[in-house]
Amino acid sequence: MTAGGVKNSSVLDELESHLREDVERELRAGVEVQKAFAAAVQKLGPASALRNEFKKSRAATVAEKLMIAVAVFVVAFGIFLSVVTLLFCYGTNAERLVGLVAISLTLGTACGWPAFVSRLPVIHAKRKLQVTQVMCLAAGFVLCSIYIQVFVHYFERGDGIVPSTGFFGIFFIALGFALAAGLDRAARKTSDEIRA
Repeated sequence: MTAGGVKNSSVLDELESHLREDVERELRAGVEVQKAFAAAVQKLGPASALRNEFKKSRAATVAEKLMIAVAVFVVAFGIFLSVVTLLFCYGTNAERLVGLVAISLTLGTACGWPAFVSRLPVIHAKRKLQVTQVMCLAAGFVLCSIYIQVFVHYFERGDGIVPSTGFFGIFFIALGFALAAGLDRAARKTSDEIRA
């Protein structure tokens, strides 16, 4: 495997573990040692194919970490702007409290969605999953727009500042994103369990 380009020690340890398990399984089935080893090696596959699979896996992991970093930055920047807005644009503590509750609810949704993955339906068909995710995202934006257009204006003041209840609009967008991400995780988790 090392000569074939698989050099990471943890990967080699994992491959060795799989190889040993396969050999033991074959030996328990009554196969000779040489044949058991040959069958386990063949089942493992060529080093070049394994190397390519691990490269894909690492690339996906790097992309996922990059997306998480960008999301953390965007959330942190959003929190910063929200806090500054609450402190400097709203004069009463009641307005600040309403805004803080809305922001907390949005952050709770954005950070707590993995806890609800097990309650979401598992959609195996990739196309159907993508359509459902787009519908969740769109629904979040539509509900936000309806909320802002229909309900927020009842709380408007005469100074032209959007009332702090407007912060609740962001919650609907966060909910749409959380549902889309949760559906994706539910489908991937189930796929991983099937493969294992």
